[in-house]
Amino acid sequence: MAEIEESAEIKPVITEATWGFLFLRLWIGFRMLFAGAEKFYAKVLDEDTGIEEYKFAWGHAKITAEDNIHKVVADNAFLPLNPKEFCVAVFGADPEKVGFLGGLKFDLWFAMSLPYLLLVFGAFLVVGILPRTSLFMAGITFMLLSVGLMSMPDNEGIAALGIHVGLVAVALCLVKQARFNLTKY
Repeated sequence: MAEIEESAEIKPVITEATWGFLFLRLWIGFRMLFAGAEKFYAKVLDEDTGIEEYKFAWGHAKITAEDNIHKVVADNAFLPLNPKEFCVAVFGADPEKVGFLGGLKFDLWFAMSLPYLLLVFGAFLVVGILPRTSLFMAGITFMLLSVGLMSMPDNEGIAALGIHVGLVAVALCLVKQARFNLTKY
């Protein structure tokens, strides 16, 4: 009787890379969730006591965006962040001739939308909805935050966000190993 050759080894469905992706996805998702929630805390004046204290409210995202993010970056950046101011400062353009860029404030728009971006894509990653898209958006968000810090410059913040971008890149490389998601893409 002919010997039966041993067949190729059956690979498990859940591998080390699967677990690695799960932990990365959860870490990035929780990091985004907590960073987004933090943007809803603002120092507000309590009308009863007259004392300023930190409180959580959905409306505080605007206060945080204007006072803590936009103002700090605008006051400390060595390059103007708005397109009109950039063209005037760097190229010496006439402010009256800059045109359509005049009223756009990209930095304030980004600061206002940042808490919601962090919460939505963080929740998507934790739950496992659209992991590829959510990771890509997390990477874009971290890159945009890095550019903002590079204009200040804030070397410690840049390094921390660089680690975040690296973790997102590794997670994107491992996303084909995803098994514990609600959606595939």
